[in-house]
Amino acid sequence: MGVPTVVPLAEPLATDPKWTGGKGANLARLVAVDLPVPAGFCVTTAVYCEVVADPTVQARIAALADLDPADTEGIKEAGRRTREAIRAQRLPAAIRQEITAELGILGIDDAYAIRSSATAEDLPHASFAGQHDTILNVVGPNAVCGTVVECMASAFTDRAIVYRQRNGIPHEAVGCAVVVQRMVYPEASGILFTADPVSGNRTRVTIDAGYGLGESQVGGRVTADTVHADASTGEVLEYTVGEKREAVHATPGGGTETTQVSAKKRRQRVLTDAEVRGLVDIGNQAHDLFGAPMDVEWCRDDDRFLLLQARPITTLFPVPEPAPEDDALHVYYSWNHKEAMSAAMPPLVVDVWRDLLTESMRRFGLGGEREVATAGGRLYQDVTPFVRNPRLRGRYLAAMASVDEPAAVAIDAFVSERDPWPDEAGLVRTVGRNLGTATRVAPLLSRITGSALGALVLGRPDAAAARQREWYDEFAADAVTRIRREQTVEERVKTALDELTGSVFGVMGRFFPFYATFVAGAALRRLCPGHEADIDALGRGLAGDVVTDMTLALGDLADLARSLPAVARAIEAGQDRETVARTEGGAAFDAALQSFLDEYGFRGPTEIDLSRPRWREDPSQVLQTVRGALLGGETGLHRAHFADLVEEAEAAATRLEVAAAEQAGRGPRGQARAAAVRRLVAVYRGYLALREHPKYGIARLLAAVREQLVAAGETLEAADVLVDTGDVWYLHLDELQAALAGEPIAPDLRRRKALFAHHAAMHAPRVVTSEGEALGEPRIAEDDALEGTPVSRGVVEGFARVVRDPTTETLARGEILVTEFCDPGMTPLFLNAAGLVTEVGGRMTHGSLVAREYGIPAVVSVPAATARIQTGQRIRVDGTHGTVEVLDRIPTEEFPKLERVRPAFESETPESGSGPAASDTAASRTDGSASERRRED
Repeated sequence: MGVPTVVPLAEPLATDPKWTGGKGANLARLVAVDLPVPAGFCVTTAVYCEVVADPTVQARIAALADLDPADTEGIKEAGRRTREAIRAQRLPAAIRQEITAELGILGIDDAYAIRSSATAEDLPHASFAGQHDTILNVVGPNAVCGTVVECMASAFTDRAIVYRQRNGIPHEAVGCAVVVQRMVYPEASGILFTADPVSGNRTRVTIDAGYGLGESQVGGRVTADTVHADASTGEVLEYTVGEKREAVHATPGGGTETTQVSAKKRRQRVLTDAEVRGLVDIGNQAHDLFGAPMDVEWCRDDDRFLLLQARPITTLFPVPEPAPEDDALHVYYSWNHKEAMSAAMPPLVVDVWRDLLTESMRRFGLGGEREVATAGGRLYQDVTPFVRNPRLRGRYLAAMASVDEPAAVAIDAFVSERDPWPDEAGLVRTVGRNLGTATRVAPLLSRITGSALGALVLGRPDAAAARQREWYDEFAADAVTRIRREQTVEERVKTALDELTGSVFGVMGRFFPFYATFVAGAALRRLCPGHEADIDALGRGLAGDVVTDMTLALGDLADLARSLPAVARAIEAGQDRETVARTEGGAAFDAALQSFLDEYGFRGPTEIDLSRPRWREDPSQVLQTVRGALLGGETGLHRAHFADLVEEAEAAATRLEVAAAEQAGRGPRGQARAAAVRRLVAVYRGYLALREHPKYGIARLLAAVREQLVAAGETLEAADVLVDTGDVWYLHLDELQAALAGEPIAPDLRRRKALFAHHAAMHAPRVVTSEGEALGEPRIAEDDALEGTPVSRGVVEGFARVVRDPTTETLARGEILVTEFCDPGMTPLFLNAAGLVTEVGGRMTHGSLVAREYGIPAVVSVPAATARIQTGQRIRVDGTHGTVEVLDRIPTEEFPKLERVRPAFESETPESGSGPAASDTAASRTDGSASERRRED
């Protein structure tokens, strides 16, 4: 057989997207299983290749690769010229004859719907929905042939060019077939989603339905009926009648027209219950055929339904895998969100963490292999045993709320409103699950409780942080030594992973005394009611906190640069390390920088993602932080600020002692109560300083594991197994191990990279069910009022700086940091931050803890904060009440000019017992009560 040029949809060859594109192949697959599809044929990609073979067209396509997706005008002009070059081509005579022959079989004088079908569309990770043209009601062979070329040209619409650029799809690698189908004149049409596209629930079907052709709905000119139905039975769960004022119909001789719908018909349902059940059944057949949730365009003609298109729903976040083994509903919580790092991770990193978490949970008696799932490049933990059980639920959600309040609220609301496990009322099953969970958790809880009480009564809180850091340093150094002494890359990778897995139990075991802070905090709240602000202030200026020590060291580095004018100028100009080192005084600065990297270079932004470089590999973020400190900063300011925080904490401790003594009355009883508070304060501050030690210890091992995985990538590149060292991150762990052992592997890395890019661009839900439903996802209001979780008291006004990549972006002193999440590697940004706003996090996540210690107002879990706030806007962050307000806006392009401008500090008297507001920032800061007064004014 020669190269196919015109292929009927009913032929098996039409199911090959290489020839008929995504849309055509999907329609052909529907036809192959006898689903109702209008008759037609495909003009294949071979014809497209002939059309675009013209040198002028080729030059236009090649030039597109150099365009920036953000260059709207450039893409518009280049797209127009490319389309014009294609439209200037004419189909070869032989192909025109083939098209005419197929039209003769179907009806030479009939009207046709003609749709482009690119090879890169309707894919599981890139649908290209709405990117290419569909032209309806085309009559006559000449018009059809001309429209075929027009549809091929639509492969280069502005939106299609940008879509390919952003999804990493080369323009020259795309082919465009064209589907020609007999025109249908429907009474009604619409779209059927075999899963709820908003919530992600795979058990609910969503249908949009309107009159006439679907163009009125696609174009947004009418509000269609919206139907929610049960996916298994077709039962209508909810039917909302839309205001269908218009309908689009085909006209005789070609083209379409828009007509007004009568007032009576507008208020009527388009679909009966029976028709909904019929549509759901057809949709389920399409879903089963493709094995994925589908977006199906349908129409109703003479009491029958026809399918016009079918494509995967690419916007749905994946369902966690592996699926549960029972038939019950399961609830999963995002481990990435718990770690305040919601970004997607590549396959190798996901595999490493999945194995590590599985083993850790097993050792702690919290479950096993099926309790850890993956979805969209993130890890999810099955929390069903804890939230299904009525007796455990309250305690578990209370603990979760301290880390991620929105997640706890979402789960609680879901369980309360839906009652998803009604069988839990059965006494035998409830008791059995209670006992099973309690038996597994009891040893862990016993260890934590014993360690916390021991620290409370017998511990030495003043020495705890120093002793712990010394242990973690030795522990990590010994592990790294064992890894590096192995002889081969394969052995070093295995040992590194074993060391990482084996470390967790010991690392976390050493951390258990930290929980004494919860006991001490609760006791202080009982002994000193009404002094919540003072108790919060105890968390400031902690001696021995590894993150604080690191940040102070960064401030010292900035002070050294400030004392060396040539070095300061080079850093302010954004020069790299080598250039800075060559300036006058650069050698001394570089030595200090190296000393900092020797101590902290194993850290970095988003450090739980092993594919991200550490500071010692790329010290640019360290230099960026120094640059931010130089802009408007002063020598010694960071040390003075820390001293102020210590003073605030000590003053708060004194007030607590006095308050406790006064409540107990003067005399021995008051003295005893004051002594008890003194001990509780020491325990609270001493053991709170341990909070970052486990991450500090694990980060050293993560850096060692990364070092070996990079070496593995280099080895496989040298052996021609991989094209590039960085491709190692797109292997699965078993593939890497096999490749290092010399076994052949054949991964589709191009597809994996595209899928990773797709997942990276997706919003990952905090909580998701085994049915795919995202729980508690907020609906974003259209105004400037943002709400989140208050985590660090006080109010600050200042200019926002949205930071998405801390390796290339920094803050000038007094700016408010707005970011998606905040992990330990981003702590250097706090050196200059006056406030914090994040999309992810809770009261006990890293950014919240550091914000409280530094005394800067912070609000976390603010939905879409990085999209709704722009760099240069002046905002007010209320860390007491959990609100963020946009006050005014300075154009982003002008904002860099403000880096050295320090607005006058606006002083207000803090409320009694709150401690003095820090005044080392360019932003205006007050406490909560002052904020309320200002609003009333």
